[in-house]
Formats: sequence, C-alpha cells, structure tokens
Amino acid sequence: MLRLETLNKEQVENVYNERMVIDFPKDELKPLDVLYRAMDNGIYEPLGLFDETGIIGYTFLVKHNRDYLVDYLAVYPQQRNLGSGGIMVRMLSEYLKDAENLIAEIENPEYAENEDDRVLQTRRFGFYTRNGCSDTGLRVRCFGVPFMILRWGKKENEDLDALWDLYQSFYRIMLPKDLFKKSIKPM
Repeated sequence: MLRLETLNKEQVENVYNERMVIDFPKDELKPLDVLYRAMDNGIYEPLGLFDETGIIGYTFLVKHNRDYLVDYLAVYPQQRNLGSGGIMVRMLSEYLKDAENLIAEIENPEYAENEDDRVLQTRRFGFYTRNGCSDTGLRVRCFGVPFMILRWGKKENEDLDALWDLYQSFYRIMLPKDLFKKSIKPM
C-alpha cells in the first residue's frame, strides 16, 4: 500500500543526492541549503511516496498560507510507467484537499532545445493533465527556464494577473529580493 509521508532533513539529503541531481536539470535544481532554510522557515514541505520496501518517489512543495506550488515531483526509475506517479498526484490532491490553490510548473515543450526534450516535456504535460491538472495559460520564465503553469482543482478560469501574483508569492518567500527580481519573469 502506498503512502505519503513528510521527509526529515536526512531523508531529503538522501533523495537530493541520490535522485534529484539525476531527475532534474541542473538549472532547475535549487541548492540543498535553500531547501533546508525553507523547511526551517515552515514554507517547504518535502514528502516521500513509500511502499512496503521504502521510498519510491517524492514531491517537494512550497507553501504560502493555504496555497501550494509543486516544486519537484518524481518517481524512482523502477516505478516509472507503472502508475505510481499518477497515484502520487491523486494522493497529493487528497493530502492537500483543504488547500486553496495547488499549482505546478512544467517545462514548456514549445521551447525545447531538441526533439528528445520536446517529446519528454510533452509526455510530462500529458501525465499531469491525465491526472487532474489543467493548463492555466500562464507562461513564466524561472531562472531562465520557460515554464507552463498548471493547476489542480476547480479554479480553472482565474484571472491570469491573479495567478501571476500567486506564482510570484511562492518565490518571494523563497528567494532574496534581488535574486527574485532577476530570476522570475512573465512570458
């Protein structure tokens, strides 16, 4: 039986060093000390997806009030294409059922550097939409990476300006002001 559990710093360090450095491009990976600082400040929630053998996936969330941004989400390679990712997304929706907003950022396939990246990014978009997410239409550039902003839940027709303000709020609480100003841009 699968379950989501909060990860402690030791578990976060293991996931970061064993998986995140492989699962995510370097330009999308925040330094471990930034994640620890956010955890200490109560604005970051790292969750592991566990089965009877141990951790098989993870998702890290930025939280601000009753709003959440999925910062990272991945399943371990041996669990990919077996439905574990979809189960984790559905479990996350249930885990955050009282959340006001739950959004995610995924790489925009329109800006893929090559065909392999475009195919992977398009598959990722399909994964999220099959599992209850909708495209908000908001496009951002975060640390130079072009992202599409997706949302879980019922607020599909929200004003893009309000959504842009919400998106920025997550990074305002995570980043120093000067780094925020030069790194987070609408497209």
